[in-house]
Amino acid sequence: MEENKKEKKKTNGRKRIQFLAMFLLSGVIAGAGTFLYKGSMADIICNVVMIMLGSGIVIFALSASEVNGLFFYEYKGNYRNFVVFYLISLTLSLIFPMLPASAWPFLIVFIILGLFSNSISGLTAGSVCLMLSVMLQQSGGYHEFSLYFFSGLIGIMVFSRLDDHFKVGLPILVSLLSLTVCLTANIVLFERERLSLSQYTFVAINLMVNFILLLIALKIFNSTVIHRYRDRYMDLNDPEFPLLVQLKELDKEEYYHAVHTAYLGDRIAKRLSLNDVVVKACGYYHRIGILKGENTWENVQAICSQYHIPPDTRETLREYVDPAVKTLSREATVILFADSIVTAIRGMFQKNPKAELDYDRIIESVFTEKFESGVLYNSDISIAQVREMKKIFNEEKLYYDFLR
Repeated sequence: MEENKKEKKKTNGRKRIQFLAMFLLSGVIAGAGTFLYKGSMADIICNVVMIMLGSGIVIFALSASEVNGLFFYEYKGNYRNFVVFYLISLTLSLIFPMLPASAWPFLIVFIILGLFSNSISGLTAGSVCLMLSVMLQQSGGYHEFSLYFFSGLIGIMVFSRLDDHFKVGLPILVSLLSLTVCLTANIVLFERERLSLSQYTFVAINLMVNFILLLIALKIFNSTVIHRYRDRYMDLNDPEFPLLVQLKELDKEEYYHAVHTAYLGDRIAKRLSLNDVVVKACGYYHRIGILKGENTWENVQAICSQYHIPPDTRETLREYVDPAVKTLSREATVILFADSIVTAIRGMFQKNPKAELDYDRIIESVFTEKFESGVLYNSDISIAQVREMKKIFNEEKLYYDFLR
């Protein structure tokens, strides 16, 4: 408990520093940019105040999103990437007014800021950056702001829910099409020349630049957010991982129990479209606390910290091990059933290794016991998923002979 308080205090301190740096540096960037564009003192003061006010609103949006759990991905308390991208975007906003308005690559700015926060925070931050470019522009402003605001909004919306499958083809297509439409409506149609292909030169350049930058940004996002623990899970889910080797040396029965639980859990998680790498890891480590004596949450937590087990697996293990936690995720529920069925079958084989077991009856008894105990009342899993899970267990009869 004391360790959690220290970690929370450390996280809050880091967050305050990040927000303070973001707030102050945004003002410095706005002031320096206005000065370089030969703005008057009144212009400098106005732009600094407006950009710092906008940055304050962004900070409020981030904080409110954390309190209300509105983030798309796991960013609570650590906004380093967002702050870095925001300050870079503000700096680039000083350069964009030197380019034709149809060549401003603001779509990628909105999408990146949205990916590393959420819709409201990304839209607010992107709008502040766009506002700075518009304020530094010598003429116009209305059409440029509206076209990049709405195309950025659409970009944020279509990229708001990327999962492990990382299907980005359609979101990229929709966001680039929306940018094309907005550029045509707000820039091309207002030019005095007759409508021709030559007017789309900067539009084509803009689309190409946004497309290339978007691919680069999505690759970074995929490796640092969506699959940031992929390599770690490859190590953790290896039966020869040092932690599992320790378990095998301490108690071979526990080791093989963990291997069987991980296998069944992984099979079910994949069929139910759950987080299979988390389920498999929890199958391996759901009793790892015995390395320190008893399988208490305190011991499991200490081992998780020592071996850098990812947060989503830690949380699932806590749901399974800690009796103080009353709710179970679908992943923890799968481990509960896999563990119970492995325990039941291996227990009978230990009494009589040559016994011919009625696996259907054993599976039915395990599911009946879990229903009657009321444990499923506190689970996120649906009745349909429970039925599918039971069906999968029944299909694994050939595997159960390995439990002898």
